[in-house]
Amino acid sequence: MLKDMFVEMAKGRETPAGDRIRDLVTRYLATFATGDIEARVALFAPDGSFEDPVGTPPMVGHDALRAFFSQGSAMKISAELERIVICGNEAAFAFRARLDAGEGGQVTIHPFETLVMNDDGLIVQMRAYFDAGSIS
Repeated sequence: MLKDMFVEMAKGRETPAGDRIRDLVTRYLATFATGDIEARVALFAPDGSFEDPVGTPPMVGHDALRAFFSQGSAMKISAELERIVICGNEAAFAFRARLDAGEGGQVTIHPFETLVMNDDGLIVQMRAYFDAGSIS
């Protein structure tokens, strides 16, 4: 009974934006495998921001985002969605990112990220959360 109550509460908060956000997150993560920085930047509103990690100054606007994402362009990266929670026009999601720098080594990171999507289906704010325990 208690589970049913919580499920009904959660369903009551679902919006048509849920599918759009799920698709947005899927496309965002897919850009890591393709290395398509321009496609990743295009997912953000022109004044969209990304704080990675939380507590550092956010990158704001396409030029700043492009410069930030380009820093890892020499690495082979794969990203796999593990969990997503969507409420209204916002989402929190966990994923696994595997980074391979060749002779520079490999690392796996399990971050959480949050995003806010505008009415145009673009990211206006994204924030990344990870700590030393998220890295293996």
